[in-house]
Amino acid sequence: MLPGDVYSQAHLFVASIRVMEHLQGSPPSLKGLSGFLHVSEEELSRVSRRLEEEGVISIIRSGGDTRFAVRDHTRIEKLPRTREAPRMEEEISQFKTKQESRLKDLEESLAKKGDRSSIFSELDKALKDPSLLKKKNPLD
Repeated sequence: MLPGDVYSQAHLFVASIRVMEHLQGSPPSLKGLSGFLHVSEEELSRVSRRLEEEGVISIIRSGGDTRFAVRDHTRIEKLPRTREAPRMEEEISQFKTKQESRLKDLEESLAKKGDRSSIFSELDKALKDPSLLKKKNPLD
């Protein structure tokens, strides 16, 4: 597992690229870095995308092969040294607020129609028995 802050992850990632380049004589692959650092490929992939966005590394894609090289190691100093809140939590909270606003809009539109209780009862029945949502096949 990599350290928690992006700054430390970047230093470790760039150092491993340099060591692997020295040992192999060519830019390392994600699988090679994963084995060298004993970190999952998924986690390294996430870090590599962030470092590519920041301009720290460059990703070399050739055919089905992906390799990594150091582009500008001095940009690491611009990265935050504190642990960041996961982006996933932010996305989840944004999703929840969007869903709540959609629900409010739906309730308001139903309230305008005046037949709110019957629509909600139909929705409740459909949720309890999803077969009611399917339209009957005329060939049955």
